[in-house]
Amino acid sequence: MVTDDARATAVAAELLARYCWAIDDEAYDDLRALFLPEAVADYGVFRCRGGAEVATVMAELHRGLRTTQHLLGSVSARADDDGRLHVRSHVRATLVARSTGEEGPARVEVAASYRDLLMHTDPGWRIAERRVDGRWVAGDRTILPWFDRAPRSDRAAGAAQARGT
Repeated sequence: MVTDDARATAVAAELLARYCWAIDDEAYDDLRALFLPEAVADYGVFRCRGGAEVATVMAELHRGLRTTQHLLGSVSARADDDGRLHVRSHVRATLVARSTGEEGPARVEVAASYRDLLMHTDPGWRIAERRVDGRWVAGDRTILPWFDRAPRSDRAAGAAQARGT
């Protein structure tokens, strides 16, 4: 069991990095395995239950892309009394379309915040709950047309309004 915040943050950063790499490498079986079978993942405009559904949805959303790069940062975790980890982090993702225009392939950059609950199981740490709050998007929004429809939490919306985004 993880008992201190520094160790909790290291464990969380490793698991969430594997999440980012799984998407970028199109390793959807690996992505599926990072979630508990009963996990709830709320991405704003869509929700998934379990790793299998997360993997299926992510594969479909990224199917038309040439490449992606998810950069994870600001990971902060704390362990609660029963050993679960409560995690906050940021992600900045660049998504590049397969088709190219006169100025090269279209791309979009997305910034979001993750709030995760991690639990330790026999195979290791897994995501039990995930909430994603979109922060901003720049570039060709047609690459991920659903992003602007995603509702943001009151906190994220208030912060965005204060920044003028």
